[in-house]
Amino acid sequence: MLRLTDMNDEDIRQFLTAFSDFMKHSDTEIQKHEDYLSAKEYTNNFLEEQAKKYEVTVDYYMAEFL
Repeated sequence: MLRLTDMNDEDIRQFLTAFSDFMKHSDTEIQKHEDYLSAKEYTNNFLEEQAKKYEVTVDYYMAEFL
């Protein structure tokens, strides 16, 4: 098992750089996922509104109008 005391200054610096890069990437991926969920919710709401407007099911609206 690697212990912190087994790491020299360069190893620690490389680890901190790699961890920082990982955190930046994870923030980007989290934002992309939140954007995806928001777009999915908007699309579902739009389809439901259109289907309601034409008094048909969402499946029928999608099959006929999209």
